[in-house]
Amino acid sequence: MSAAQLTADAPQAYWYDATLGGTQGESVAVPTYQVTVHGASLEDKWTDVVKAGTQQVLTSWSDVHEALNRDVCDAARKTVSGTNASVRCGSSRAFKVTRKEGGAASAVTDVNNVYNFFGDAQSFYQKSVGVDLTSLIGANYSDGTGKALRGTVRVCVQGEACPFLNAFWDGEQMAFGEGVTTDDVTGHELTHGVTQHTSGLEGGQADSINEGLSDVFGKFIALSANDPNSQGVNRWNLGAGTSLGVIRNMKDPRSSKKAQPDRVNGPGWDTNNPDVHINDGVVNKTDYLITDGDTFNGQTVRGLGVDKSVQIWWGVENLLTPTATFKDVGVALNSSCTALARSGAAGVTADDCAQVAKAVKATQLDQTPR
Repeated sequence: MSAAQLTADAPQAYWYDATLGGTQGESVAVPTYQVTVHGASLEDKWTDVVKAGTQQVLTSWSDVHEALNRDVCDAARKTVSGTNASVRCGSSRAFKVTRKEGGAASAVTDVNNVYNFFGDAQSFYQKSVGVDLTSLIGANYSDGTGKALRGTVRVCVQGEACPFLNAFWDGEQMAFGEGVTTDDVTGHELTHGVTQHTSGLEGGQADSINEGLSDVFGKFIALSANDPNSQGVNRWNLGAGTSLGVIRNMKDPRSSKKAQPDRVNGPGWDTNNPDVHINDGVVNKTDYLITDGDTFNGQTVRGLGVDKSVQIWWGVENLLTPTATFKDVGVALNSSCTALARSGAAGVTADDCAQVAKAVKATQLDQTPR
């Protein structure tokens, strides 16, 4: 916004010590003025701390407290070890915040993309299942910005090619290689954080189910945001628009970049597959069938649409236990749908649950993995 749209309250004298907000260095209080600035909108209100006798703004913060809080840092292709400490996004940590909540757009495309995609994910979880994503998985690094969804972009990882062609959730925040920032990839990684704080899936078959749920909700986030990379032929493709290209095809897992099974105990299935991203094709195929419908493996499924599917899969996320198996996913899908139908939630009907049961049978989630 232009300077003509801004107004400022009378400055208030204020002694400022940056170390009290988490910044490393010598603890020294300097004379400053706090100035509250107002913009054209009611949401445009923040406080600047200006060093006395200068025009230097030492820090600023929003005075409008929203649930959504985003911090995005730019590694600018710096090589990191891949550990939590090496990628942390926060002024007293590995990288300073490039764009924070309400801040101006960055000159770095990946920074702006992740900032926007964090917003899409927060909006999806809040509106669809009533979860405040920032509160659930945000991190507070004592840098003055509070608990925030945090991500560091354009990282290069030690021992890997640079640019780093991947993205990951490290248990606290996101890290992205260059050009791998899309709505579905960002949503996928953030959903690992959601799973960490809900079903806690970990180890064995649960690791692959974890990947599957991240694909499912990553795609739901992209579809709900009308992401152009999830339109037309890319509706069920993951990674379209990234520097990686399409990674997985949820509609036809067998045609994915790395072929995946589309049913338990079917072609390509390996119960003990060390690559956790392979068997998740079964979860993906099931999601496609429940959402859009199709004829597959002797079953004709009527699709329920995105809204109902989201509610059913959210039930699954909350029904599974940390050591769940693929057969448990089938049980949870049927149980989640039945519970919704009995309560009349989301408009789910008994016939909808019959469709879910057929999808479970089609992808053989009713079988014990061999």
